[in-house]
Amino acid sequence: MALVVNDRVKETSTTTGTGTFDLDGAALGFETFVSGIGNANTTYYSIVNENGEFEVGLGTVTDAATDTLSRDTILSSSNSDAAVNFSAGTKDVFCTLPASKSVILDASGNIVANNGSNLTNLNASNLATGTVDNARLDADLAAIGGLTSAADKGIQFTGSGTAGTFDLTTAGKALLDDADAAAQRTTLGLGSIAQLNTVTLTTDTSGDYVASITAGEGITGAASGEGSTPTLAIDLNELTTSTADTDGDFFAVVDSVGAQKKLTKGNIAISGFNNDSGFIDGSSLNASNLSSGTVPDARFPATLPAISGANLTNLDASDLASGTVPIARIDLNLLTTSTSDGDGDFFVVVDSVGAEKKLTKANINISGFNNDSGFTTNTGTVTSVGVTAGVGLSGGGTITTSGTVTLTVDLSELTDMTAAMVGTDEFIVLDAGADRRKAANEIGLSIFNNDSGFTTNTGTVTSVSGGNGLTGTVTTSGSLAVGAGTGIDVAADAISVDVSDFMTNGSNNRVLTATGTDAMNAEANLTFDGSDLTVTGDILPGANDTYDLGASGNVWRNIYTGDLHLSNEAKDEGNAIDGTKGNWTIQEGAEDLYILNNKTGKKYKFKLEEI
Repeated sequence: MALVVNDRVKETSTTTGTGTFDLDGAALGFETFVSGIGNANTTYYSIVNENGEFEVGLGTVTDAATDTLSRDTILSSSNSDAAVNFSAGTKDVFCTLPASKSVILDASGNIVANNGSNLTNLNASNLATGTVDNARLDADLAAIGGLTSAADKGIQFTGSGTAGTFDLTTAGKALLDDADAAAQRTTLGLGSIAQLNTVTLTTDTSGDYVASITAGEGITGAASGEGSTPTLAIDLNELTTSTADTDGDFFAVVDSVGAQKKLTKGNIAISGFNNDSGFIDGSSLNASNLSSGTVPDARFPATLPAISGANLTNLDASDLASGTVPIARIDLNLLTTSTSDGDGDFFVVVDSVGAEKKLTKANINISGFNNDSGFTTNTGTVTSVGVTAGVGLSGGGTITTSGTVTLTVDLSELTDMTAAMVGTDEFIVLDAGADRRKAANEIGLSIFNNDSGFTTNTGTVTSVSGGNGLTGTVTTSGSLAVGAGTGIDVAADAISVDVSDFMTNGSNNRVLTATGTDAMNAEANLTFDGSDLTVTGDILPGANDTYDLGASGNVWRNIYTGDLHLSNEAKDEGNAIDGTKGNWTIQEGAEDLYILNNKTGKKYKFKLEEI
């Protein structure tokens, strides 16, 4: 979306209110907003109503079935510079350049802008006078601009957005103006030896040379005099012996590819050393590793030396070679609990003389137990038995010494079933004296007494008569015929509508008119193809001076006509100016428009001004 301003863009509108304007088309000699500004672009607009209402603002153009212009920002208006609630009337809507948005030249040719803060892309090269304020510079330039200049001072940044000065000596300035490092070495008085990476003792004593080399700590070898070739070697014997653990934070090592490195002691794994002493992991020590010496009592638990052995634990009964384990040492709670009857074939018992024995359960008499529950034998006389009828049963009673109790099935006591039955629901039936159950979907209807005379869905129809629209009668076999009425065609396998029965002159796109109660005619002079209505002939209103063509809010876009005849003679009152009535015809000429007074016969010519 862009801001576009263009010449000769003007349309009319009859929109009312404060909302978006519908655009009714370009004025003569002008472009529409969609053509001159473009869809979705913004522009400055002016709206002027014929009653004096006006508004100037910024709006957005939309290309649609009816083009529109939204009123986004109001710059000035007849409503105290607020949105105008436009009343009825035809408004001129045109593109403009508001004075408040203009940049102009004054009488001297200088740019005059309402608000210089909105000017962009200014070129500092065009500043001919004045001084740029520090506030207009970025932070780094402003920091430099805030310094006080003085002789023999250099400028440096002391932080982000801060700067300061430092002293520049004569020697320092001499180095700064040198073109390269060679010139700086010359300024410093350095010879070529300042560029050497290695030093060779030569016999050339005419210039600068090294007279001797002396080895420092950890280095052996030395040389002196012209022509000597020194050999230097690392001698770790010369290093100072340390007894502090912290001095061993790093060890000098040579790795597998010959690189010299320093290694922290925390990263040296003991397992990487040759364990020629056979050290073992202390956490795995056990008595089996003791090959000599004596374990002192202090290494045994305090209870071990006790003579009674009462404190010995984890003793293995398999190691008992003599003696007898007393009953008190046997804990039957340690035995596994069993729920299998077969596991009880034998019970462990102690007999009357204290002997331990196993006894089969078949040899254990129940009479030997304490009958605290009062159980009796299963033989004898029943003293009292009560029988109570449950749901679905009636009867019952009590038997004392002898007798019988009668129970009868009573289905009336069953709970009513309220849910709909399904095929798997079951009936209780008596089958040859036996009580059985039977699913509903297994019971054939043919076994029931058909007292209502129902028949099956197969067999011979005895009589069928045709109703409305059907003809014929069927007794034992045959068919009914469909009666074909007006507009209905009946074939062997289809019934279709036939409009030719009641329509004449049929053809594509013709509009139908009624020619009677049940007849229509397709008019050849009146066609509609879905978008255009074509009439061959005249279109007349149903009454004189009564009906409109279009409406104030729904106007025709353009009217194309030959001569234009105007008359208000059928009205009760004349025109709104002088109250008279007239009858005129406007005709077109090659260069002029003419108007004829049909009542007086006078002829006039419009005064046209070429633009």
